[in-house]
Amino acid sequence: MTNSKKANGLFLTMTVCIICFYLFGKGLVTGLPVSIRLISSEIVYLIPVLLCLLIGRDSIGKLIPHRAPRISTLLMTILFVLLLEPLMTCLNVFTMLFSTNYVLETRSDLSIISVPLQLICIAVVPAVLEEFMFRGVFAGYYREKGILTAALLSGLVFGLFHLNFNQFGYAFALGVAFALLLEGTGSIFYGMFAHFLINGFSVIITALSDKILPLTGEESIAAVAESMTTETLVNTFCVYAVIAAVSTCLAGAVYIWIVKHSGRTAYLEKNWKGSGEKKVSPVFLIGVVLCLGFMVWRDFWA
Repeated sequence: MTNSKKANGLFLTMTVCIICFYLFGKGLVTGLPVSIRLISSEIVYLIPVLLCLLIGRDSIGKLIPHRAPRISTLLMTILFVLLLEPLMTCLNVFTMLFSTNYVLETRSDLSIISVPLQLICIAVVPAVLEEFMFRGVFAGYYREKGILTAALLSGLVFGLFHLNFNQFGYAFALGVAFALLLEGTGSIFYGMFAHFLINGFSVIITALSDKILPLTGEESIAAVAESMTTETLVNTFCVYAVIAAVSTCLAGAVYIWIVKHSGRTAYLEKNWKGSGEKKVSPVFLIGVVLCLGFMVWRDFWA
């Protein structure tokens, strides 16, 4: 069995597992501590991945590039992440025009735990586990199709597994960016660091907003988001679309610097397009349809 077929089978298996968990298993974790509930979906994702690696007898060390990180590249990764933030905001605002922002709906749960614990549950754990699963395993399996295809497919899987349209847009974009960052540096640790920064910024900004907004007469950042009209969202999207167009190009320039600094230019040029089969797998399509169907049901009918 090729690695791509392993990835497709794993994708479908994880899709069934996580949808069943959302439909039937959420009640099982309702009474558990908030921190456990926050990472419960990560555990549901992780089990099939570990089983797949075990059954396939895949070497994690060979599948996942893991060079030791360099301080200079870590610093440029911070700049790379900051330049991607406007794109994330733009995609987030756009999807809020027609879908629910489920991240804001978790604020009531998050408010009862400390910020350091939030950082562990929302920034540290997802950064390590999601990068391992989606950039390490999925992108690693799809690498035989070429770096670009692997980045797009692993990004698509990452976006779909958020199971809502609001997070899908920016999760897909970040999934592609982090997969390219892994290939451009030869190390998964930069993606973990970038993922931590993205989620960590969100936790810190939300925590600060919840302290500052009451002083202005607003209850919370969730209340501000709920009060935004369609016109406000459209105007915000237009502004951020312009900013994102510039900042994303600059992020691309930073990425090129990172690739050259890491000595990976020749590797990317050689492996950008793979020689594997280009046909879309029916197994993969079934997984996509199941995810999209659940997302439509969750956002518009549930």
